[in-house]
This record gives sequence, structure tokens and C-alpha cells, in this order.
Amino acid sequence: MVQIGIKLPRSTWKLLKLLEEIMNNTRKSLYDRCLEKTPEQIFINSLRREYELSPAESKGILELAKDCLFGHVPQVLGKQRYLCASRRARHGKPLSEQEMIRVELTIDNGIEDLDVLRSQGVVALRQLKIMRITEEAYLQGGLLTQEDLGRLLQVSSRTIRKDIYRLNRDGNTIHTRGYDHDIGRGLSHKARIIDLYLSGLTYDEIMRKTRHGAFSIKRYVSSFGRLLLLLSHDLEDLSEISRLLHQSERLTREYLRIYRKYLQGDHWPPVYSELLAQLKALYPAKKKACPELGGVYEA
Repeated sequence: MVQIGIKLPRSTWKLLKLLEEIMNNTRKSLYDRCLEKTPEQIFINSLRREYELSPAESKGILELAKDCLFGHVPQVLGKQRYLCASRRARHGKPLSEQEMIRVELTIDNGIEDLDVLRSQGVVALRQLKIMRITEEAYLQGGLLTQEDLGRLLQVSSRTIRKDIYRLNRDGNTIHTRGYDHDIGRGLSHKARIIDLYLSGLTYDEIMRKTRHGAFSIKRYVSSFGRLLLLLSHDLEDLSEISRLLHQSERLTREYLRIYRKYLQGDHWPPVYSELLAQLKALYPAKKKACPELGGVYEA
């Protein structure tokens, strides 16, 4: 606690410091309790209890299981279906007379949301949710209003307006009804994170600008690295790349546009080579015996 020119008895300062420590510990214990209830942590606890594995080993098995079974973090819990205005709905008419569409929104993204809450606080988490659910609605053909966002996140429209202003100020694109016609399509949040990473920003700077946690950013960068790995093997079919990366063709197109943006003529920039080297270190090529050549070769 910083003393800012206010003269108080030493005993009072000690009491204030003690209260501050209690609040910090309460916040941490709340985070820990919420974390224990996530499917990921239940899986980790089961591995540790039944197979006597270390925390690091259990987390490693969890990540491997996610990649092998789903290709990405499974999205089951934390979803909500919501009725909102269609993107085809015209402006100037009451919503009761407009075409409506039912969309599925991720209100709670589990451990990734808890990571942002722990590292950046409740305001950053709310702003992350605004970016996520407005983009999800937009991709499903709908547009949320500020009133929709306030209802979904249990805050006032005034708070939503302030959050959107701050997000726009940091370069984030927010699709909401009444403002969408002014901003155009823009990059998805995943693609923008890759763009910021390739432009030289650090993880801390990207976290502040996008309100995402380090875990999510690392996952998106790793996905882009796998795209580079496929391109280095002369794989160019959009559908096949999207299938192998377990992502939509729209996101793959955005990644490819960013890939071409940072090309230096026919040469890769250093950051591409670094990403590829990191991936090859994590997933080394398997060596197979080749009697005809009298040795082994890399598969």
C-alpha cells in the first residue's frame, strides 16, 4: 500500500495494510475455488489422485488429450442461446418489426476466463466477454445491441458504452447493432492477436490491448505456427488446412492474409522461422529405418 501524503497513526496504516492483504487473499481463494469446479481441473485432480502424477504431468496429459480429441478447448459448458436482431434487419424500425435470429453465445469460457480474471481483473474479463459474444453473434448472422450486452452481462448500458469506447480506443472491432455499418468487417479477435504478435508486441502488451489471457494468446500463436508448418510442406488447399488446424475456413483466410502481409518478397521474415523452429522442437520429426539407403531418414 502506497502512502500518499496522508498523515495517519502507524497503527492505522498497519490495519489498512492488513485489510488489503485480507482482500487479496479473499480474491485469490475465490479464484482457486472457481478453478476447482472447472472440467479441466477435475480431470487434473483425478489424474493426480488415481495415478499419483505430478501437477505438471497432469496438465501435460490434459493438453495432449485436448489436442488429440478435440483440436481445441471443448465448448460445452457456459453456452447460452439468445434471440437478437438479424444482420439483415434494417435500421430505423422497431426491433419488434425486424427479422430476429437465434444465436449461441459463450458467456463463460471456463479456465481461460478465470485466467483473465486473475491476471487483469473483472473489468478486463467483462470487456473480453463483450468482444467474444458480439463476434459470435456476428458470425452467426446476428447483431447484439448495447441493451442485449447489458442484459447478458448483468450491467448497465452506460457501463457497456464505456467498455466499447475503451475497446475501440485500443483498436478492437466491436460489432453491435447501430454501429456495425460504420466499422466494416474487420479482423476477428484471434487474427488481430496474431497481427499484433507479428508486429513485435510482447505478450503483456497484447494482453492489455485485447483483454485476452496469456494462455489464449499462446494457443492462437501456436495455431498460426502450425499453419506455417503446413505451408512449409507445400500444402495450399484452404479446406484441408482448416481441417488439419480444426478451425473455420474464414479464420484460415484471415491467417493467410496476415501471412502474406509479413512476407518479405519470396522470403520469410525472422519471426516465421522462429515460430517454425519452436514447433519443430516441440514436435520433432520421427525417424524411420530405410534399409535401401543403409540408414534412417526423417518422416
